[in-house]
Amino acid sequence: MLKLVVFDADKTLWDHHNISDFEEPLKLVGTDSVEDSKGNKLTLFPYVREALKEIKSMNLLLGLATWNIPQKTERVLKLLNLWDMFDFIASNDYPYKFLGLTEIILKARERGYRIRPEEIAFFDDRRVHFGNVWLYLGRVNCFEMWTDVKSFKEVVEVVKSLMNEGPRNAFKS
Repeated sequence: MLKLVVFDADKTLWDHHNISDFEEPLKLVGTDSVEDSKGNKLTLFPYVREALKEIKSMNLLLGLATWNIPQKTERVLKLLNLWDMFDFIASNDYPYKFLGLTEIILKARERGYRIRPEEIAFFDDRRVHFGNVWLYLGRVNCFEMWTDVKSFKEVVEVVKSLMNEGPRNAFKS
């Protein structure tokens, strides 16, 4: 049974590759874009908000594991009004996603949730992170954004499938 859905941020939730490069002041442009003082801009991918809301409505926990400076992650998520959507956020200035997922699992445990690896779906735009996730955490259901799933509507379908049918795609090379 699926309990937790975790997303990467850069090139997964939005189109920019590294929000740690953003420089204050940051400003919201429309409802789905943030621009920094140098003109760097990020825009949420289509259907992100709706997908997050739909996943939350399934009584699943939402997590974010990102390789970004924590203060910048918080600032961008708050500007986009997404901060409160996530139950757990692991934003670290190093690339080891298995450590971010471990941090989320431990935070969940502190709040009384017991989550096994096979009860997690992890969506990241870079498959390179999955090897250590599987090595150190076990059978996490990992999906490469834009390859294994092509849209956030498809993310919702995969999550529904995992809830109904159980684990899949763990260890796909």
